[in-house]
Amino acid sequence: MYLYNIHTHKAGSEEMNGYKVQYILNTSPGDFEKEILAPDNIRFSCGVHPWDADNAGEQLTRLNEVVPNKLVLAIGEAGLDKLKGPDMRVQENVFRQQIELAMSVNKPLVIHCVRAWDLLMALYKEYKSDIPWIIHGYRGNIEQTKQLVRLGFKFSVGEFFNEDAIRHIPINSLFCETDISEISICKVYEAVSLVLGLSFNQFVEIIADNMSVISK
Repeated sequence: MYLYNIHTHKAGSEEMNGYKVQYILNTSPGDFEKEILAPDNIRFSCGVHPWDADNAGEQLTRLNEVVPNKLVLAIGEAGLDKLKGPDMRVQENVFRQQIELAMSVNKPLVIHCVRAWDLLMALYKEYKSDIPWIIHGYRGNIEQTKQLVRLGFKFSVGEFFNEDAIRHIPINSLFCETDISEISICKVYEAVSLVLGLSFNQFVEIIADNMSVISK
């Protein structure tokens, strides 16, 4: 059985608490080539971050070349950020291209969203895709969570999260990550399982089942 770190910028130990650890390492299209000799417990998400959406043509071309690789399990992180990055129209255009790419290769999206929830939800409704849209580093409040759950989003939580909100997330729509934090994925599992009233081992099994939509 594995502990799964669905979104990280740095892989760590191969084993924790008697469990093997699988990392989905975030990478950009231009950097992917140097990552592919990684150990067996590392897989990848690859995408153009909204902060880098300006003049992203070359990156998007490279992304289209990279995503068929079986080591790439998801597209991202991709998305929308109203606090940082180029004009929202530019970000939306680059995000749309990645949504369409993810749909074409039938791989999940790992989503970065900052204060652009209305647009994100509108795009989800517009595309009506069957692929998982996974919001990474999720910290939203209860009402926002309920809205996103109703639409069908999935959620990845890390070191910081809203304890009341995650109780409203269906257990089969939940994942764990470390992102850029120094905390171990084991500690994230412990914190989330405690809030949900589950044993650590129960939670490990649930997340392993949830990973079937990604590592299929």
